[in-house]
Amino acid sequence: MKKLKIDLIIGLMAILTAVSCASASVKWYKPGTSQATFTRDKAACEEALLSTGTTQRTKEVYSLEGCLEAKGYTAIPLSSQ
Repeated sequence: MKKLKIDLIIGLMAILTAVSCASASVKWYKPGTSQATFTRDKAACEEALLSTGTTQRTKEVYSLEGCLEAKGYTAIPLSSQ
């Protein structure tokens, strides 16, 4: 049981690290959307990502980027600005 908790904590830390690194290199854009709305949408996507678990299969199927794109956002690389 203790090993499962440690694995879960390590998995969550890995997801949070990946999420922060992945979203740092792009700016998300959706016409007519405020920063407050984006913040809420991103938080909802992050919460959903954490609730999916940490198996390799769920990581392949679900991502922060995919969630935001499904909500109508477009990723604009920071290098293109």
